[in-house]
Amino acid sequence: MNKTSESWRVLCRYRYDALDRIAVVDIEAQELVSRFYQKSRLTVEIQGAVRRRVFHGADRLLAEYETEGSSIRADLLGTDTQNSVLQAVGSQGQQSLAYSPYGHSAQGGPFSGFNGERADPVTGHYLLGNGYRAFNPVLMRFNSPDSLSPFGRGGLNAYVYCQGDPVNRSDPSGHAGLLGLPDLALRSILKNLTSKDLVNLSLTSKAMGRRVSAAVDRLPVDVTDPNALFAIHNVLKSKMGISPGVLKNDAFKAKFERAAANIKQGISKEIQSVDRRTQSILDYMARVTGASELQAKRALERAQRF
Repeated sequence: MNKTSESWRVLCRYRYDALDRIAVVDIEAQELVSRFYQKSRLTVEIQGAVRRRVFHGADRLLAEYETEGSSIRADLLGTDTQNSVLQAVGSQGQQSLAYSPYGHSAQGGPFSGFNGERADPVTGHYLLGNGYRAFNPVLMRFNSPDSLSPFGRGGLNAYVYCQGDPVNRSDPSGHAGLLGLPDLALRSILKNLTSKDLVNLSLTSKAMGRRVSAAVDRLPVDVTDPNALFAIHNVLKSKMGISPGVLKNDAFKAKFERAAANIKQGISKEIQSVDRRTQSILDYMARVTGASELQAKRALERAQRF
């Protein structure tokens, strides 16, 4: 709102959906902006004839696509470990972006910005948690207190952003800052964890569970283990706590097929070994090579008569 000498003037109104996410942004003298989400991520904005889309991969920003009639703008995005957009490369050239430690940027940029968040078109603030709280990057604080403060995860200071450490932390929910861990480092750590440790780590928080699921590109099962199919059965029954998303990728299918093939091959070898031992017994009883069960039986009957 803007206070003039005559009256208060409303610059923008926000409407929320049933999940407390901003669904409509009503900016004065502009067309309504409708927002659509995929899980907790803003993926589409529609404003009149303008359509904006954001593409993600493994929780990383990849590109943005905007159309207005026959006009098309597509940008490939380069981000840092916190998902802040640093480079945007499109048909109109390359654009570099920079931010203060708390996310303030004087440059006009693409759809996403600091920590991959959408800046409010009127105030420039970041409406974290899809509209739960407004973070002011200039004042370096939230505009409203955290509902989890002072006795919950929000901490004693109800207005602080990321516990005063915006370089190493991010706060996508608007409640409590998360310690940022680069994906490459996280992948290296996960590759050396046991299945049990992976499960325990994924259960520490929903955010960490999503990161573990996104970073784990292999089924935590040793396909050479004779009990591999039993372990896969536990995964399918969610006894190991692995996200269902892991089960849909090609790595899981390949693991399952390889484990089944290894077990089939192992069973075949066991059967062949039993057949060889059985044949050696028949040969010994009949005193001939390649003896049949009938020959061995007759030889046994002759031996019993004498």
